[in-house]
Amino acid sequence: MTELEKVEREIAILQESVRSSTHALSDPTLSVEGANRERASIEVYRRHLDDLFTKRDDLQALSED
Repeated sequence: MTELEKVEREIAILQESVRSSTHALSDPTLSVEGANRERASIEVYRRHLDDLFTKRDDLQALSED
């Protein structure tokens, strides 16, 4: 598996984590503490995704050279 494939796989995993946490927030039985944890997780996932998108773009540019 190439580095680019690894990054793309990690992006897909994190995107699913964001979807899962977002879905959890719609649960009316979720406690305030649980909702705060989900929001914090989403923020961490999104920051990591931003880094991975940059890394993916850099790897794609290198592979085109």
